[in-house]
Amino acid sequence: MSTLTIDRTDVAADAALRPRVRDFYDAYYDALDDVRLEEWPDFFTAECLYRVIPRENHERGYMLCTMQAESRGMLQDRVTGLLKTQMYAPRYYRRFPGPLRVTVAADGIRTRHNLLMVQTLIDQQPTVVLCGVCHDRLIEEDGRLRLAERVVVFDSEMIANSLIYPA
Repeated sequence: MSTLTIDRTDVAADAALRPRVRDFYDAYYDALDDVRLEEWPDFFTAECLYRVIPRENHERGYMLCTMQAESRGMLQDRVTGLLKTQMYAPRYYRRFPGPLRVTVAADGIRTRHNLLMVQTLIDQQPTVVLCGVCHDRLIEEDGRLRLAERVVVFDSEMIANSLIYPA
């Protein structure tokens, strides 16, 4: 009869990591849902990738996407545009992330979760703006988790032209 040896260090690391990752996403979505957009770029590393892309393009390896930023500076520019220069009707977004899958890889922590975004214009019924899946890579930087890569893959071939705020 063989015995199975379990490395308790790995189990403890996994048990400690999962709540940290969950806390990271709770803070991320709280900042966005509360429209604290100026905080959004700080969830990313200085050199990062943020991409919102249709499922068809993602699955075929096409790079054509709806929105892309390749640094925290580009994300900060997006926030400046949203807060100071763009004109649009007042609205609220709520993000509903699904179950979180967490794996540790050589290049960081890989996560995957479904995401539903609902938009409410003040004088209209809420509507679904985005339904898809997020493929993220987090790394530890300065004692905290940050996104090095976030790829939001939306399921439909078309996305509402009112996707103003980040996913």
